[in-house]
Amino acid sequence: MKRFKLSLIAVIGIAFFTQASEPTLIGRRGCGYATENTAEAYLEGARRGYKMMEAHVRATADSVFVTSHDGKTDRLGGKMKIANSTIAELRTERYTQTRDSATYEGSGICTVGEFLDICKENGVAPLLHLKTFSKDTKDSGHLTPLAKLIAEKGATGDCTILTSEPDYIDYLMANHPEIRLQFQADTKWQERFEWSCSRKLDVQIRADLVDADCVRRYHDAGVKVNVWTVNTPEEYVRLKDCGVDYIVTDYIVP
Repeated sequence: MKRFKLSLIAVIGIAFFTQASEPTLIGRRGCGYATENTAEAYLEGARRGYKMMEAHVRATADSVFVTSHDGKTDRLGGKMKIANSTIAELRTERYTQTRDSATYEGSGICTVGEFLDICKENGVAPLLHLKTFSKDTKDSGHLTPLAKLIAEKGATGDCTILTSEPDYIDYLMANHPEIRLQFQADTKWQERFEWSCSRKLDVQIRADLVDADCVRRYHDAGVKVNVWTVNTPEEYVRLKDCGVDYIVTDYIVP
């Protein structure tokens, strides 16, 4: 099992003469020690000390927001398509996932409301990673109900919405400016650099695309950098030295 604590990584950092401050660790899909995007993963991530956790967001046929990376549940042993299934139907499934030689069984679907409750109860900041709700990215029908749910759960001040869709960003900035946003830039980070910086949008970029110059450019513009996914001490130290602000991880724990 891949388990790396920052106290151990700090020793590696000293060996490389690092002086950078520690980035905030974000538990990816909760954490790597349970079935991804389930209540069990979020509870375990909170128990292991993450102060921020990621959840992927999709909507069911009856407009309930649930946490799932994929549009179908088959990768975890289910048989349903989320957009075509009701929450009651999805509740009948149990999911199984093998991660780094450990198998986790018995978890069910988790709603975004339940995820926000877990975060609130454990002092964790939620990162809601939006999957595309419709082929038409200008269809903003789900965004206001999601913003209302966040407000109802008392999470507006703590929550960040992450999306790769510029149309979602523009809608949320215009209609829900109270919600903190991140733009998933990845391979388009240079193409979208001026666009994101002019909006003061923090960005997420895949780890292998990030170097010190990339981070410096964003920091000079007053923008923070979140990187994904980092699971080795060496890569953690490299990106820490680059000055990144957030690191998404399955296994590195605070």
